Amino acid sequence: MTDNSSPIPLSKPYFPKELRRTIAADIDAILASGRLMNGPWAKRFEDAFAALTKREHAVSVNTCTTALQIALSYAGVSNKEVLVPAGSFVTDVSAVKFAGGRPVLVDMNPQTLALDLDSLESKLTSDTRAIIWVHLVGMIASDYRAILEFADRHDLFLIEDAAHAHGAEIDGLPAGSFGNASAFSFYPTKILTSGTGGMLTTDDPELARFAREMRVFGKDEGTGEIVHYGNDWFLDEIRACVGAHHMSVLGEQVTHRRALAEAYAAGLANQPGLRLLPIPTGCAPSWYQYPIFLMDDIDRAALITALKDKHGIEAKGIYKPTHEEQIFKELDDGTLKVTEDVLHRSLCLPMHANLSPAEIDGICRALVSELRRQVG
Repeated sequence: MTDNSSPIPLSKPYFPKELRRTIAADIDAILASGRLMNGPWAKRFEDAFAALTKREHAVSVNTCTTALQIALSYAGVSNKEVLVPAGSFVTDVSAVKFAGGRPVLVDMNPQTLALDLDSLESKLTSDTRAIIWVHLVGMIASDYRAILEFADRHDLFLIEDAAHAHGAEIDGLPAGSFGNASAFSFYPTKILTSGTGGMLTTDDPELARFAREMRVFGKDEGTGEIVHYGNDWFLDEIRACVGAHHMSVLGEQVTHRRALAEAYAAGLANQPGLRLLPIPTGCAPSWYQYPIFLMDDIDRAALITALKDKHGIEAKGIYKPTHEEQIFKELDDGTLKVTEDVLHRSLCLPMHANLSPAEIDGICRALVSELRRQVG
């Protein structure tokens, strides 16, 4: 794998040839029909997603950020505090601000990559209204019951950010089935994609109605009057068609990703310079990303460069800690050190359904050889 003429990307959407043909034919029919919004494909996609997540309702929208913002607005977070992981994508904080709330960053549990319970308790105030809980890299936290209990005990609106977790499970419970509302992303890099888009799932019929009204300029479903400050946030029929069809290969993708993760774990076990993420019994990640965590003496930037330039392999950190982004630096209260340590050590390796076990073996060998150069 020293020839980088065909680099191995971090992510690549999985659309088999026959599926592409089917989608193309159905898009042609959509264009011929002239109905490009709020049609049968959006309904089909929503119904399939409600079944996947075992929810009563699913509402398609244009992005996951929109789904988060709608849920936060419904929860009434304006001028209230929302507890948000410091180790998550920036839109979790942005959505809180868009909804008029005040984000408060919570430190990370390094074993689960989710909310640290002690940090969660320490950040709670009388102004706290909601929590955003993120399934980073597609893994649901093994201490999920404690997170649910914390939200229930303090009467907090719990929003599950499942943008990474299509098809993930914990103790047989699917991602998207927890809390008051859940939000999914169909961004191009995601396991399930429609090009772009999002989905809100919930068991609350009033929230579902609010979401449907908010996505079409705030129009009341019955009267047509504008009753909310909404927007044009609907998912069009073409993208809904792509997403609905892509669901047909979700199970195949997740099964393959889990096999690839097992191959990574076998190839990298007991290797120098890194540690692997522990996967507890009952936890079945979807593996949106496959992360490893580097030891102190490893230069991550140099490793990323070597993997790309010498071996044609893309790699990157999970995310920058949210409070290290220029626009959110005021949220750093000095208590987020575990998040900083974990994310600065993180390295995501290629993970997508187009990869073969042989490619995973080659990636492991290239990675180990570069790590040995640094630790030797």
